[in-house]
Amino acid sequence: MSYGIRKYRTSQANTASREDLLILLYEGAIRFLERSVFELDAGNLSEHKMYLRRGLAIIAELQSTLDFDKGGEISMQLFDLYGFMMEQLSLANIRKDDQYILIVIANLEILLEGWRDAVRQVKEKAGLHGVAHVEQVPGRRLAGGAY
Repeated sequence: MSYGIRKYRTSQANTASREDLLILLYEGAIRFLERSVFELDAGNLSEHKMYLRRGLAIIAELQSTLDFDKGGEISMQLFDLYGFMMEQLSLANIRKDDQYILIVIANLEILLEGWRDAVRQVKEKAGLHGVAHVEQVPGRRLAGGAY
């Protein structure tokens, strides 16, 4: 990755709202895991493992930052789903089988689309079209990531 792209992504992550950062994490995990599949299929095991670990680290971070007091049942469900994903990635590593990674990617893509829709709806409801920061709507709490 070029220096300019790296600087842009670092700047993007440093200035993103919590909601946007959550989306960036999902996108990053998907990107790393897709690259892991590519490297495994190409026979590059060290690169495969590096990208697999990066994707796994993001999922572990998403799981560890769940707020069970505010997220309630959704946080519990996400905790279990993230745990399932980490198990699948461990199996992929042990068995060198990309099918486990593809299952995780599919789940992450579903969650990513859900979060994008949720963030968009909250922004629209608050009348903040295109504004990066979203005020918390009383009584409603998105769970996942730093929520």
